[in-house]
Amino acid sequence: MATSQARNTRKTCVSRFQHDSQTYAWSDVEREVYKQGQDEGREWKNIVRQVLVGKRAEETHFHVRYFEITPGGYSSLEKHGHAHVVIAVRGQGRAVLGDQAQDMQPLDTVYVAPWTPHQFLAVGDEPFGFFCIVDAKRHRPLPVSPDEYDQALGAGAASGK
Repeated sequence: MATSQARNTRKTCVSRFQHDSQTYAWSDVEREVYKQGQDEGREWKNIVRQVLVGKRAEETHFHVRYFEITPGGYSSLEKHGHAHVVIAVRGQGRAVLGDQAQDMQPLDTVYVAPWTPHQFLAVGDEPFGFFCIVDAKRHRPLPVSPDEYDQALGAGAASGK
């Protein structure tokens, strides 16, 4: 027991939820740009993220992130070799998963299997917010193939063009 306590470099902590009518936030958690730069074929619009667990030396094998997409915005269309779970908590959204789309409302949950092309979009008149639970060690996202791109567009993905 003493050995595991000695290895623990991060103490148990609480990040307090701070809500106003415009945004969701947590104490001591930075709002970050979704990604650095725009890659062709993987464009994104009006989305920010907050890493709630996984950026402050916590001893976990997972990260918990909160993403918020303002109306008309979307995440990049991408695929990667790790799974993740998305839980909607605010607003109305759409999950494009391969060649299908699923509308999402608070507490709807999506499991995104490895290598599934996916994109999340805000479809209502308020921000779409969701938690994303993902492996701490994960693959870098890759662009989708031309066929996957066409299928996702057919399902309702945003093109970014």
